[in-house]
Amino acid sequence: MSADAGSPAMVGPTPRVRVVIDRADAPRCGARVGDHVTIDESRMSTDGKPFCPHALSAVLPCLGTRQMPLPADDWLLRKPYFLCPHVEENVVITIVPEPDETS
Repeated sequence: MSADAGSPAMVGPTPRVRVVIDRADAPRCGARVGDHVTIDESRMSTDGKPFCPHALSAVLPCLGTRQMPLPADDWLLRKPYFLCPHVEENVVITIVPEPDETS
């Protein structure tokens, strides 16, 4: 059976994503632009580098959803930005697909 003509276009699952510091104006935690943590299904890796737990806490509620199939116009695909809970530090975090290591 074919998909219903009214169904939204879907983007396949992305089990491997990277949580990246996109902006850090006044972080007290030492976060820097480009700091990241890789989430591969249920495993997490920082490649031995520190990553602010407060910044990570901002994206945790959406990580599972971002790894599943999503409508092509979903906000997590279009504008995947989150703000650290310490708003005055203006640390912006994004979730991006992680390139496949085998390619």
